Amino acid sequence: MATLSIGTSAMVLFASSLLALLTLGAVSRFHTATDQSDQIQQLVRQVSALQSSQADALKSASDRELLVTAQASSTSCNCSLPDGYTYASAFGVIGDADADDGPALQAAIDSAASNQSGGIVILPAGTFRINSPLLVPGGVTLQGMGYGSSPLAIQFDAGASTIAYCGTDHAVKLTGHAASLRDLAVYDWPYTGCEDIQAAGGVLVEADQTLIESVIVSNVFIYFFLGGPALSLVAKNSGGVPFGNYQNVRIRHAKTGVYLAAEEGSSVNTNSFIGGGMSGGGFESGIYAEGPGSCNDNKFYGMFIEPPDTDIAHVYVEGSKTNVKLLDVRLEATDKSLDRPIVIIDDSSYGNVMNGILGHTHVQANLNKNPGIDLMSHKSVSLDPAPVNQFWNAAFKGFDGDRAMPGWSLVGTNANIAMVDDSEALYPDHRVISVNYLNYGGAFKVMADQTLNVPGHDFVTFGIYARSSVPSSISAAMRYTSGSIISSAPHSGSGEWEFIGMSALYDKTAPYFYFSITGDVEITASTLTFGHTPATPGASLMSSSGARMSGTLTTGVAIGLPPPPEEPPYYWKLPKNEGNLFLMDMQGDPIRTIIRLNHSTADRFPRGTVVTLMFSLAGTRVSDNAYIELKNNDDFVSVINSSITLMASGGATWTEVLRNE
Repeated sequence: MATLSIGTSAMVLFASSLLALLTLGAVSRFHTATDQSDQIQQLVRQVSALQSSQADALKSASDRELLVTAQASSTSCNCSLPDGYTYASAFGVIGDADADDGPALQAAIDSAASNQSGGIVILPAGTFRINSPLLVPGGVTLQGMGYGSSPLAIQFDAGASTIAYCGTDHAVKLTGHAASLRDLAVYDWPYTGCEDIQAAGGVLVEADQTLIESVIVSNVFIYFFLGGPALSLVAKNSGGVPFGNYQNVRIRHAKTGVYLAAEEGSSVNTNSFIGGGMSGGGFESGIYAEGPGSCNDNKFYGMFIEPPDTDIAHVYVEGSKTNVKLLDVRLEATDKSLDRPIVIIDDSSYGNVMNGILGHTHVQANLNKNPGIDLMSHKSVSLDPAPVNQFWNAAFKGFDGDRAMPGWSLVGTNANIAMVDDSEALYPDHRVISVNYLNYGGAFKVMADQTLNVPGHDFVTFGIYARSSVPSSISAAMRYTSGSIISSAPHSGSGEWEFIGMSALYDKTAPYFYFSITGDVEITASTLTFGHTPATPGASLMSSSGARMSGTLTTGVAIGLPPPPEEPPYYWKLPKNEGNLFLMDMQGDPIRTIIRLNHSTADRFPRGTVVTLMFSLAGTRVSDNAYIELKNNDDFVSVINSSITLMASGGATWTEVLRNE
């Protein structure tokens, strides 16, 4: 505690400590004060009037003691006040828009940074001309009294604190962790000798060979910076600017509203801009974000960007490591010609997310690389990729028990493959394959038996469910757009089902996707879709409500085998859900008779299923009876390369559709 005389610079400390008690309207009455001493005198007199209404609201004994001390005080009393603030007025700032307040204000900031006084520098109402940039180091807050009564122009009223910069650099530079700028205006001063001087920018956070994180800029009005960006976040020489918070930043008339840039090897990442916005004239761009370094995941929430026009675009993004997220934003451009985009996303950038209101013109972007852009107007629409599984036979039907399975290539001899009982299935009608890795010869690969490529898409998303007790037993791998092979995170070895997959830009000149297996694993429900979209394992290729095709319909081909010796020789069972065409393997003896097909309830095909039995040898008889109803009650007897087509009629019965004998 410090004992100071009211009327000195320490009296400002007392006034600031009481601001929370004066929110019932008393603050409005000190806007007419011409300096901080007058404001303090008014605050002292107002405390007494507020005693009865405020005393009950005070929660701690220390608060009540402070109120009693304030009641008993007069302009000449001594008061015990908590330390913690630095007052710019104590360092000689004037605030008359004429004198250079830069040295005095910088001295106050430096004092706060050196622990000689509190880390919050209180700037009184006034217009503080500075001819050199203010440097706000880490841990220091420059706190004003607000920026006045208008968000459209500097009004010099309502007790506003205005920094009037007259120079060619940036007006304010935040140079360290948790540096903060609050409740004031920053103005590129055009008067009294500064008419021909133009600043390079307003507020700058620049990390040069260092890291500057958790910067806060709150309730700040940045005005008339027509020579450069109003607010810049820049990283170079392996520097970084992450995790900043920029709330209600109001930008009016600027060359660029918010500029985000990272050199190669540097980063400007995961900063949040909440509320606020930009308007007025002189804009080349509203938000301009560029690499080539990592400049991504910078989020703008609820902001409006509505200059009548911009020379480049309201939002411009370029760089393979650069993207922005605009959430619930408002984009207006009342004077922009309809053939010019309001948003431009360079083809090098991907993963941008934008939604809200698009009032005019359109978005210019590769929407396949940026499916998160959801801004639609009468001039443009967003785009979502079709969630169609490109893996043919994703359900693993028709496996021959060795190495053949329709739609798939099982590359390598260093694994044994077997089907798992259907009770282990994760999705209906999707088989589970067990891969017993033999621990030699590198990875065993499971991949599509044909090249998958949709040139209209830049992204691919694919994966598979896997269960294994071996860490890193399986991963998804692909050829990246650069030509290199990249892979997903592997299975953890938990013994549980885990989805193993990835989504990335793929090499359209030589697409290559596969599952790399280096340990015992069970797999099921594979999926591959083109586009940057969540995976859809277990999805059906055709709708259950019907489908129409204009191309070739390809169906599964399965093997029909005679009954095992322990079962009746006339009761045949076709493998269910393996296909519609069955190559009837007579095991070297074609002289056989078929009387029943899939007679057991568990093996029956749904009503309406059409199957074709194909015979390469002559002599096999399909007998007409109550369970297999043949045309004209005539038995079918195979000849070489003949066939008969049957439809499941429900229950255990079949009806002939067509024969070729």
